Amino acid sequence: MILNSLNQVRRIVIKTIFGTEKAIMYLDKIFVADKFYNSLNEAILGCRGEVDLGMAVLIVPEVNRFCVWLAIPEELLLEPSN
Repeated sequence: MILNSLNQVRRIVIKTIFGTEKAIMYLDKIFVADKFYNSLNEAILGCRGEVDLGMAVLIVPEVNRFCVWLAIPEELLLEPSN
């Protein structure tokens, strides 16, 4: 899914097995930033593998780049917090 901006999400901080991370909540899913791309087409191609695996993916435009956010499986969450 492509979002127009992060104004549509809630920003949170989560604890995962990898440590504390900034995340966003959208449609009852928690996402973390994964990769950045210079164009929308690159971002779409760059996350094709995750989409093919059935993962929830958001692409959000930022100044001069596009960020791909991946949904975090609940098994990786240790302690979500606001």
